[in-house]
Amino acid sequence: MNNAATKQYKLLFVFSLLSLILLLVGGWLTYAGLGDWYYELDFPPFQPPPGLFTPAWIIVLSCLALSTWLIAAHVDDYARDVAFAMTLYGAQFVLNAGWTLLFFTVQRPDIAFWELIILDGILIAMVLTYSRLSKWAALLLTPYIIWLVLSTFINGWIIQHNTFPLRSI
Repeated sequence: MNNAATKQYKLLFVFSLLSLILLLVGGWLTYAGLGDWYYELDFPPFQPPPGLFTPAWIIVLSCLALSTWLIAAHVDDYARDVAFAMTLYGAQFVLNAGWTLLFFTVQRPDIAFWELIILDGILIAMVLTYSRLSKWAALLLTPYIIWLVLSTFINGWIIQHNTFPLRSI
């Protein structure tokens, strides 16, 4: 195997590992925050069953890893665009974990909603940036877009149909 191929496999491994870390951190923060408060919430009728969340996140984060790997492969040709794309990737990583922390662990779906709106904007910017470098990379973000839009509607519905007293964070 030549050096370039080895570099590409290492990049794929890194982005796959980061997706796995995000999946594990999200699962841990969710589990840490589950309790009576969560099970007493009024949920929207369009919310998927609980058993669908983990498989959906596995698909979303696998596609994200592949998509970002395709973008990182262009670093030699489009360094500035790739650097911006990696900045967006890093921002979505932090915001993704942050939403889980706010919603579940801190138990503030109302604050988490606004953080999710920012994440929606970051993902739109990712799609636009990724599409300039690779149409396939942008298309691979489709499951993330669908899942994030659904999550935004679920979160919005929850804050409209439940009461959240202001608490200090």
